[in-house]
Amino acid sequence: MGSVFQRGKSWVGEYKVNGKIKRKALGNRKNITKTMAREELRKKELEANSGQIDNPFLRVFATSYIKYVRDTLKRRSWYRYEYSLSTLLELYGNKKISEISPKDIDDFKEIRLRKVKPATVNRELSTLRQIYNLAKRWNSFSGENPVSISGLLPEENLKERILTFIEEDKLLSISNKHLKPIIITALNTGMRKSEILSLKWSNVDLENGVITIDQTNTKNKKTRRIPINSNLKSLLLEQKLKSIRSEYVFLSQTGKPYKFHDSIKNAFNGACRKAEIKGLRFHDLRHTAATRMIESGASIVAVSKILGHSDLKMTMRYSHPENSLIEAVELLSNKFSRPATDKSTDIAE
Repeated sequence: MGSVFQRGKSWVGEYKVNGKIKRKALGNRKNITKTMAREELRKKELEANSGQIDNPFLRVFATSYIKYVRDTLKRRSWYRYEYSLSTLLELYGNKKISEISPKDIDDFKEIRLRKVKPATVNRELSTLRQIYNLAKRWNSFSGENPVSISGLLPEENLKERILTFIEEDKLLSISNKHLKPIIITALNTGMRKSEILSLKWSNVDLENGVITIDQTNTKNKKTRRIPINSNLKSLLLEQKLKSIRSEYVFLSQTGKPYKFHDSIKNAFNGACRKAEIKGLRFHDLRHTAATRMIESGASIVAVSKILGHSDLKMTMRYSHPENSLIEAVELLSNKFSRPATDKSTDIAE
């Protein structure tokens, strides 16, 4: 998008058409704000370039975007993007992508916050932002990304919740037969929910005891290998008998693979409620697995590889350096720790 600047009492916009610079008066500064002037410039720029871009309806381009994510990028979790767009398409699907303004994005935030948390809204808007970036690259949109202008919502940094062993027993005793093995897998691998629900038998090597998560299904786009411990191996052998006709390891109550990564949310929250476990999210099971490995003596490097962290600093938060600091300071209280040859402590006569 071009730039807006002051000239006398007016706002003036400058933009390019076919490589040539154009300037347009956008209105008196007493009557409109700079934000309003920028929006007016956006419209004029789109009109000037309308013959060079496709400018499709959001619903139409969203279909192309999902196809691109699924078939070109080969992301197994493409359905998550489809799910994130569902509400946006209900509201703005019949608008052309050039017609969706930052004000529409602000309105969307207000509407969604009545039903969901800021993190969910941001996930949905991030998908829309990717759509605009792709549309610009494919010459289907010319202008500034309305999501980038509006911005994302601030999120509360929730404290990581670690499941105790007593709580684990209560949770597993209450969970249904479909949810229980998923929870056990999370606690024994530290895998993300989406990684577990989309896990296929082709990625499970029971003979060599390894789960391989393809790069198309990991957050950092790198292949990850997770050893299968004895507890998990027993569970997977049972699952093999249950889903012998399916390529997926875990099946829903309908006998089909889980479609959305949030599809066990209600079951998990319901089980936590019955078990009287407060403040626990499914993702906290990953934190729990990491913490237990560290506390049992596993190295930071090993845990980092299992979790798929790109930076050791991400894994370090599960360690407890304060314990070693306490031990170090405690040495100062030991009067016998002073070297015998240290004469600095001699009392002068």
